[in-house]
Amino acid sequence: MKTKLKSNFQDFWECVIEKPNNVMMSLWIKRMMCFTTMWAMYYAYSFHAYKTMVLLLIALLAWFFDALVTNKGIFLNFDLVCVTIVTVITHYIFATGRLGFASCFICLTVDVIGIFVLGMFWGNIISLLSFLFVTISFHTDSLSWLKAVYFDKFSERFPYIMICFLATVNFIIYGMNKYTISRRKYQQTLNALIDTGKKNRAGISLKILLTMYKAMAAKSPAMAEHSEYTAEWTNKIAIAMGLNPGSKKRYYYAGLLHDIGKIGLPDSFWDKDELTDEEYELYRQHVDIGYSIVEKLKLEEISDAALYHHEKWKGNGYKGLRGNEIPEIARMVGVANFISRLIHKGLSMEEIKVELNKEAGKAYDIRIVEITNGIIDEEIKFEKEEELFRT
Repeated sequence: MKTKLKSNFQDFWECVIEKPNNVMMSLWIKRMMCFTTMWAMYYAYSFHAYKTMVLLLIALLAWFFDALVTNKGIFLNFDLVCVTIVTVITHYIFATGRLGFASCFICLTVDVIGIFVLGMFWGNIISLLSFLFVTISFHTDSLSWLKAVYFDKFSERFPYIMICFLATVNFIIYGMNKYTISRRKYQQTLNALIDTGKKNRAGISLKILLTMYKAMAAKSPAMAEHSEYTAEWTNKIAIAMGLNPGSKKRYYYAGLLHDIGKIGLPDSFWDKDELTDEEYELYRQHVDIGYSIVEKLKLEEISDAALYHHEKWKGNGYKGLRGNEIPEIARMVGVANFISRLIHKGLSMEEIKVELNKEAGKAYDIRIVEITNGIIDEEIKFEKEEELFRT
């Protein structure tokens, strides 16, 4: 029971403090107010009320600049200042009675517009002050001349007219806010369900790829070892680059599955160091095969790694991409793939660093090579400490 009451109160409070979430509607109201103020200026001119005309011109400028500044979004502070300026000017005109009944309705219109533009919370503060001002004005003996301007019966009824108008506007705004909030909550729930669905689908897709990888690994332990080294180094580079922690696992799998396309090649190609020209042309197709498999499963990092890990910084790779045209994940996997191959050849970390630096700016991104050098230095330091410990 308490939880339900709390939920209902929160919904009510959100509706009260929420502004109508419709920028175009708010802008349209401000433009309408500009037009109304211009009409009031003409009315003041026809009555030779030049002082009132100047005040209305100031109000018009306030509405105009407010609409101009907030036409791409509603800024509460700017709205609040402008509505306050216009309200003060309008109530001064109302108090002078220069426009007779018209000044009452200009006063009422400004209060209504204030609630639409500012929302129920701030709009009602201004409308409450306005209502108190009107009520006191009509019930103060020292301002009895106002009754002569507006007539006694109208003076008595106008505060009640204000209450009716403002109450109606508040009901409208409350309904709009409730609809906006419920629609937003529905959209948030829908987005959460979509995100969950995407994650579940990604998890299932990854399981499919890992099953394929395990089948390949069972046939070729050497290829499996190469893929695991590539995955480890891709992950190390991702961590060193400060990438999103939630994505690091995806980078690991991008390295592990970069050669998944080899499943479409003859098994004899997997561990071959030397290929004939014809075999090499066929071997190059593994990137397209890998992409066609992964792309359907909607795993972007892995599909980019599968398709572009043989691209070179200078543009002499399989697809001819150069520099930053190559996706970052593919540049990282390319470096990790190169290190894995050198480890397979039995090179030490010092030798790998020398070979990698030779390719910096030619085959691989200099920035990624520099980051990888830092990782290699740590590996060398660790190896030396271990060797010292053994002795």
